[in-house]
Amino acid sequence: MSLLFDLTLRGSIAALVVIALDRIASGMMAGRSRRWWWCFIPIAFLVPLRVPMLPGPSRLPAVAMAWNHTLMKIPNGVTSAGQTGTGHAFLAEGLWLIGAIAYVALVAVQTARASRRWSRERLSTDHALLELLEDCKAETGVTAPIGLVISNSVPSPAIMGWLRPRILIPASLADSAHIGEMRPIMLHELAHFRWYDVPFSWLLTVVRAAHWFNPLAHAAAFAWARFREEAADEAAMKWMRDDSGQAYGMALMQTLRQTRNGSVPFGSLAIVESVGQLKRRITMINRCKDRAPRILLAALVSLLLTVVVFSKAAHAVGSATGDQKAAVFSGIKTWLAEVDGGKYALSWTDASSLFKTQVGSDKWVEMLTDVRAPLGKCVQRAKVSFAFEKNPDPKGVIKGDFAMVQFESSFENMKHAVETVAFFKEADGTWKAAGYVIRP
Repeated sequence: MSLLFDLTLRGSIAALVVIALDRIASGMMAGRSRRWWWCFIPIAFLVPLRVPMLPGPSRLPAVAMAWNHTLMKIPNGVTSAGQTGTGHAFLAEGLWLIGAIAYVALVAVQTARASRRWSRERLSTDHALLELLEDCKAETGVTAPIGLVISNSVPSPAIMGWLRPRILIPASLADSAHIGEMRPIMLHELAHFRWYDVPFSWLLTVVRAAHWFNPLAHAAAFAWARFREEAADEAAMKWMRDDSGQAYGMALMQTLRQTRNGSVPFGSLAIVESVGQLKRRITMINRCKDRAPRILLAALVSLLLTVVVFSKAAHAVGSATGDQKAAVFSGIKTWLAEVDGGKYALSWTDASSLFKTQVGSDKWVEMLTDVRAPLGKCVQRAKVSFAFEKNPDPKGVIKGDFAMVQFESSFENMKHAVETVAFFKEADGTWKAAGYVIRP
């Protein structure tokens, strides 16, 4: 579950940054430049790259963990604590799984209903509208076959599907609007197809299913829906080659007059969903000619988002070189292998001088025998985070350079555990163990 919480934390930060930046830049930057920012949201929520989870200096005095027996002991005995930790983990995992399955099931049922309903609709044979659709496809560079459905069941123009895309047009609009008014509507829906808005919306649905408990995951999807309509408006105006935006705005107003209350088919992208949204879009249309690509600004923002999403690397490097990090991690692996193998006295011998001044060899062996031995064999150990810190003791007594590493581990008698290891840089430049703690 820690991976899920790490991802949802990072995704939330990325969502807040993207939504805020998009609002700020919407009046001056073209949608095609801002569009790339939104790609960071599903990456942050779904790609399992970890953010640092090491406690800060005020919470983890490196050496204190080595000699403070009460901190190393697992409450109520190793076995019961392991079972309790596992039980809590299973409970959290169970709740998350129930929510995710329920969300996926709801989406699957609605998708199946919509697919079954609209797959039965006959494609339009209206020659004028089909000619217009082909002309618009040529203008937008779309070559995929796209069907056209005229129906009384759809309240607003929309595009539905990706593998078998359909543009849905209300029958009342098709009957009353002339070809000039239908052209911007066709261009708008083709913009969604051209810029992969349908599959991207489904990707955000996956994000919402995996992070159903996080309101920011849902807020990001709603913000994306607002952005994609504004971006499609901008693209349609560009293809219309009408700088004033008057023709496009009139087409939207005509669409609103002909639409009625009702929900669009599930999974489709509708051109008009609310009057309030339309008002904002008309305002943005009037500013469209003032927006420029601003490639440099878009690149700088993308760099910022890269740092946010992949912050683990930026945090972990610290002031140390790659060679130091490799040396520390190699020493940690060797030292943990001694602990795993029951060579407790040897692990004390190979520890740092700072470690040895805080805990004697016999005491260390006794502590590990009480706490570590009952856990059994280490089945799996995965590094969560790696960071260098200086003078981590909040009281200022302990001074020097420390490497703080955290692992998610699984033992025979404790399926879910967190191991934290602190290494200290000796005067001769070598890195040796300074602290070790296991928690369920």
